[in-house]
Amino acid sequence: MIRPSQMFALVTTAMLLVSGCSAFDRTARDYRACEGLGAIGASPLSTSQVIRDEALPYASARLGRDLFELANLQEDLETGAVIPSPSLLRQVEQVTTRVLIRCSEVTQVLGMGTSDPINQDHTELDQNGEAAESSESDTAQDPDNAGHGSDPQFPGSLADLRVEVENRAGYNRDLFEHWIDADGDGCDTRREVLIQESLTPVTVEAACEIFGGTWVSLYDGFNSDNPSDFDIDHMVPLAEAWDSGASSWSDSRRRDFANDLSSSYSLIAVSSSSNRSKSDGDPADWLPPDSSYLCEYVEQWIKVKQQWDLSVDEAEATAIADALSSC
Repeated sequence: MIRPSQMFALVTTAMLLVSGCSAFDRTARDYRACEGLGAIGASPLSTSQVIRDEALPYASARLGRDLFELANLQEDLETGAVIPSPSLLRQVEQVTTRVLIRCSEVTQVLGMGTSDPINQDHTELDQNGEAAESSESDTAQDPDNAGHGSDPQFPGSLADLRVEVENRAGYNRDLFEHWIDADGDGCDTRREVLIQESLTPVTVEAACEIFGGTWVSLYDGFNSDNPSDFDIDHMVPLAEAWDSGASSWSDSRRRDFANDLSSSYSLIAVSSSSNRSKSDGDPADWLPPDSSYLCEYVEQWIKVKQQWDLSVDEAEATAIADALSSC
């Protein structure tokens, strides 16, 4: 009898040979990574080691970044290197939620049975990084628990976006107030994103000065341990948002858009050079030079536009459709 893991290998290999599609390749890789997470609680290895050995080597760039962060956080908890404070546990929960959402997405795309390959045995991690019993409910499905990276669930369909002529008349960047300290913790939006997206733990000192940390720009693969090498990019640039509907928004809605931490795709830390190359261009003007991120980029562009009820113009819609055709 063919085991489920063997069936997975046969199905994914066949589909990859037939499709030759980079998006499917990313999906298959992420499913394999999520399957590896099923060893948590069943393996003598620690949670952090299972993530590094059984999941991280197979993951795509975006999921890999979350897994890398989760492994480091779990190792700190397992070794007692840090005190399991409420803020740290919230960070673990947020990263875990992003991983759960991605695993649910790829499982549904592949039609591989359970929609939660991480939680097949209904386990979750406790504050010591050990497997603990959990209920059937999952915070990944709870929109009220959304923080930076706890993505709202939008299908991201190009067909659902309005196609309209854009108009930049009256645009001024200052009409989008940023960066703000929305939660009053001393860290503005730029620093919140840097803290969230660092692959290694950071130390935050007075005035939210950040020490330590490592960042990777998904646009071009650039990596550095110097946060000043990175800009925080609006996936949909402010000028593009203005053209697409934000010109009619209130000041507070424009401020919310410019500082949106409700999802992992609205704001992203990228190399300064790639951000300036992109400028305020839409996909008809600019696409990331790292082709492995192309499909994910246009998918996230659509999601931001849908989340904020923004339109696309004809050239933009054509460019997105062309990009998706190779996915």
